Amino acid sequence: MRKKKPIGFFTFALLFTLAFFSIGNWFERYQTAPVLFSYVTAFTGYLFLTYERESPVLLFALGIIARLTLFFSLPSLSDDIYRFIWDGALLKNGIHPFAELPGYYLNRNIPGLDQALYERLNSPEYFSIYPPLNQLIFWLSVQFNSNWMVSANLMRTLILAADIGSFLILKKLLRLYQKEEHLAFFYFLNPLVILESVGNIHFEGVVIFFLLGGLYLYEKNRKWFSAVFTGLAIGTKLLPAIYLPSLFFKGLKNKKWWIPLLSGVVGLMSILPIADQEFLGGMRSSLNLYFRRFEFNASLYFLARELGIEYYGYNNIAKIGPLLSVLSVLFILALSIIGTVRKWNIAKMFLVILSAYLFFTTTVHPWYILPLIAFGVLSGYWYPVVWSVTIFFTYAGYTSDGFELPLWIVVLEYFFVILTFTIEQFFKSKPVYE
Repeated sequence: MRKKKPIGFFTFALLFTLAFFSIGNWFERYQTAPVLFSYVTAFTGYLFLTYERESPVLLFALGIIARLTLFFSLPSLSDDIYRFIWDGALLKNGIHPFAELPGYYLNRNIPGLDQALYERLNSPEYFSIYPPLNQLIFWLSVQFNSNWMVSANLMRTLILAADIGSFLILKKLLRLYQKEEHLAFFYFLNPLVILESVGNIHFEGVVIFFLLGGLYLYEKNRKWFSAVFTGLAIGTKLLPAIYLPSLFFKGLKNKKWWIPLLSGVVGLMSILPIADQEFLGGMRSSLNLYFRRFEFNASLYFLARELGIEYYGYNNIAKIGPLLSVLSVLFILALSIIGTVRKWNIAKMFLVILSAYLFFTTTVHPWYILPLIAFGVLSGYWYPVVWSVTIFFTYAGYTSDGFELPLWIVVLEYFFVILTFTIEQFFKSKPVYE
């Protein structure tokens, strides 16, 4: 039996924990050097701790402790929390969150909505983009106290529970796929997962829980429950709808084709409580702006943008964004059919479909790739873990005056991701984890 190395374990465990505490409580996102140094420290600890295969109980406890260190301050790397609280306060006061732009409510003496909160909003000129299940969480977070910190930690508690649930389901799925359960720690201890879910309060953690639950129930032939879980993922974030074609084509062979249809119905039903003209108008406006105005850390879009500047003389995102979204849909449909023909398991299908979407979209924030890490663990691919390192360096674009991301950071980010994927796909007889 391999001899334990408790000194090394506790040293890296301490550095791992302190790195999260420092990012969450000591630094602002524009303090690039200390933030990146802390993240690299956390990632070094992560690699050591996962590969050393120490006690699963200790590793699980460490994952919980690392998350709890982030409960002492408001998110340091993201300001999305303030829009969550704003929408929750609107609902608490019986106001539709999609009815008007935030500025409309200033100076109207609405409890919980004031100038201080408004000044923290990162997109006050846009309608909300968050689906009803998200809105329900926002509403719950402001029921007991108007303090921002209380609301933030109520949301964090829910996401923490989802992270724990995802970890437990991952272990079950790994056992089902005849892989080592220890691999679940590559997700649970991943620094990007910890920081972007519990730390920055992004609900990809909840989406992952529903997706993994739906996947496990699908594999166990519990069809109705699988459809409900997948539908709840769609109700939390609309993006999981991109997986429905793959489930449909795969289901044609095993008579489960109706599961994605029912999932879509469940997702639609979650929208119905607030799906009036105000919701449809606000959501349509938000999605239109997303595809025609927003751009961040993109790959194919940045290439198309530069070509467009050469051709048009300006950044024609209004045309390029929608065109890429159409190509993305076609590519996703093609991958769904290819995956079915080649008998990919669902985790791999979800992995390649989300990867394709992220390569076509105009905006790729760090938390967007969190589901890839879970799917990579299940399907045996390392490139999502590599991406979880390189994408964090996009935070180097923040300064005290605003944001400007150097293009070389984006080039290096995608270079290492594509290189890792290429090596895994063409130069390995089987995925690294297997």
